[in-house]
Amino acid sequence: MISIVMATYNGKNFIEEQLESLRNQTLIADEVIIADDRSTDGTYEFILDYIKSHSLEQWSVYRNENNLGYSKNFSKLLMKASGEIIFLADQDDIWHNDKVEQMYSVMESNKQIQLLASNPHPFYEGNKPQKVNYEKFYGSLIKINRLASWVKPARPGCTMCIRRSLLEYYDEIWFDGYPHDCLLWGLAVLRGTAYLFNKDTIEFRRHDNNASSRMAHTSSNRIDRMYKETSIIKNMLNSNFLTKKQVEFISKQYKVYCKRIDLLSRRSVTGIVKMVSVLNYYSRKRLWLTDLYYVLK
Repeated sequence: MISIVMATYNGKNFIEEQLESLRNQTLIADEVIIADDRSTDGTYEFILDYIKSHSLEQWSVYRNENNLGYSKNFSKLLMKASGEIIFLADQDDIWHNDKVEQMYSVMESNKQIQLLASNPHPFYEGNKPQKVNYEKFYGSLIKINRLASWVKPARPGCTMCIRRSLLEYYDEIWFDGYPHDCLLWGLAVLRGTAYLFNKDTIEFRRHDNNASSRMAHTSSNRIDRMYKETSIIKNMLNSNFLTKKQVEFISKQYKVYCKRIDLLSRRSVTGIVKMVSVLNYYSRKRLWLTDLYYVLK
C-alpha cells in the first residue's frame, strides 16, 4: 500500500499545481492524507472542493483544531498513514508524473532501503534560474555511508519516501521543533538504510523571500541553528537503538558542535582553522569553510 502525506498552511496560490501532479501520477497512491494547519487564505476549502470535484475517494483532508506548526503537523500525519511506503509532499512543489512509480519500484527491488530521497529541480517564480549539478552518476542508487551526515538531510523531505518500519523509534526521539525530515534521515543513516536516488522527481518551488535563504546570511542565525542541531544530537544519544560505537561517535560529535558554536561566537579564526582535524564529525565537511567564512566576515 502506498500513502502520500502533505501538510498545508496558507498555500492556496500554489496548491492546485501540486494537487494536479499528485492526481496524475502514473502509479496512483492508495491514499492521500492532507492536514491543514488552520490556513486563513481558503486553502482548506479549496482542497475540499478539489477532492469533491474530482471524486477522489482515496483522498482525505482535515483541519487541525489548533495551529501545530510545520514539524508537529507532519509528525502527526506520518502516524496517520496506513501505507507500507509513505511519500512526503510539500504544498507548493510539482511532482513529475512518474515520481511515485519510479521510487516505489526502487523500494520494491531493494527491501533494505528504509528511506529513499531523490533530487529536487529548483525553480523560482519569475523564471529565476538556479543551477544544481546532479549529473554525475545520474539515475544511480547511492547508499549513505558517512555516519556524521545523519544530522542534516542531503535532500529536502519533499523528495523522500520511507518504509513504515522506519517509524519504530520516531515518537521516542522526536521533540517539538525537531524537523520531521531531519529525524527520518537521521534514523535511516544510523541504521544504514538511507539511500539517494540520483534522479530529478519534483519541481522544487523556491521563493525570493524564502526564510531559510535569509537566515543563511547572518552569523547569529547560523549559531541559532547550530544550537538546535546540538539539541538534536544530544537527544539522539538518549535513544535505545544506537550501537556502542555510534554512541561514542555521536558523543564526540556533540562536543565538536559545541566547540564550533563557541568559536563562532568568539570569532576565533585560529580555533576554526584547528577544527580541520575533526572534519569527520561535521555533517558536511564543507561546513568548515562556511564556519571560517563567518568568523572572517
